[in-house]
Amino acid sequence: MMVSTPGRDAVLRDVHEGLRSFTAYAVLLSHAVAERLGLSATDSRCVDLLDRHGPITAGRLAELTGLTTGAVTGIVDRLERAHFVRREKDPADRRRVILRLVPERESEAFADLAPMTGRVDEILARYDDRELAAIADFLRRSGTGTAEEIARLREGNGKSTT
Repeated sequence: MMVSTPGRDAVLRDVHEGLRSFTAYAVLLSHAVAERLGLSATDSRCVDLLDRHGPITAGRLAELTGLTTGAVTGIVDRLERAHFVRREKDPADRRRVILRLVPERESEAFADLAPMTGRVDEILARYDDRELAAIADFLRRSGTGTAEEIARLREGNGKSTT
């Protein structure tokens, strides 16, 4: 563990504040994109999850979101009506239904994020390979930690387990 110094403490405060700011603006950006697409924020998140993890079953989407299967069915119904998602029979097991993004709508869904992706690329260009590896490690560990915290909150109904 690193020793606490005034300079290090100040940088850590900056990191925490920067992360809070980034997270808040990322959520707001996600809401703005969802609004432009005529989707709710939750429906838009499901499109993103299908992009990252799909094609998947509705049950898997429920696991990823923490929503009930009934809630996910409603979301998929809306996304299907809006032509973002297709339900397809699983060729390996005809009883299972696979959710697949409609490619044309998928492109539309992520087009609004292209300028932000460009900005991120410009920012990342300022860092050398070692720094990029540290950033990637931080983001990966933060993502894993966040997923674990979500699971803890859901298992304990949001109550602290310590």
